[in-house]
Amino acid sequence: MPKFNFTREFYVPKDYAEIKREDGAGAVVYASACGLIAMGFSGKRQKPDFHTRFGTKERAEQYVSDWMDALIVRVQQKQAQREARKSAPNPLAVGDVLSSSWGYEQTNIDYYEVTAVVGLHTVEIREIGKNTESTEFMQGICVPCPGKFIGEPMRKRVNETGHVKITSFEWARKKEVRIIAGVRVFAPDSWSAYA
Repeated sequence: MPKFNFTREFYVPKDYAEIKREDGAGAVVYASACGLIAMGFSGKRQKPDFHTRFGTKERAEQYVSDWMDALIVRVQQKQAQREARKSAPNPLAVGDVLSSSWGYEQTNIDYYEVTAVVGLHTVEIREIGKNTESTEFMQGICVPCPGKFIGEPMRKRVNETGHVKITSFEWARKKEVRIIAGVRVFAPDSWSAYA
């Protein structure tokens, strides 16, 4: 069976003409010859964002203008967020402990320690051991054991909130710690197992 590649040109009727374009937002608007029907595309989309019939040409022009203005504002906001992420300092430091909770029918808890900060947005981490205690059948609590490494060093990107993507299904974040009498104390995490 042949595969069809539908482009924007496929969706635009032959008698429509381009009436407005904003390359910065990747937007283009087409209208019918009478000017009462308009369709707009944004970004890299092949299908139109709208394809609407209006009662008057003035209403069509106002709608197109409002839609284009909103797109430009959204593009500017995304650009500002992107710049803020690039300039945001790395919130993690050497010695920080990260925890991740993952699993489908059970809750697995893994801990990692930051062993090096590499550049602005990258850290080197290693998996560390944990002390566990059963509280009920197939469930319990655990706390990290900083310095007791069980894994090889891994370099991972850090986002602006300090989260690190370990695998496609596992994200780690900084574990809060309290200093009591000069000793780091971590709140326990709950785990569960599946038979």
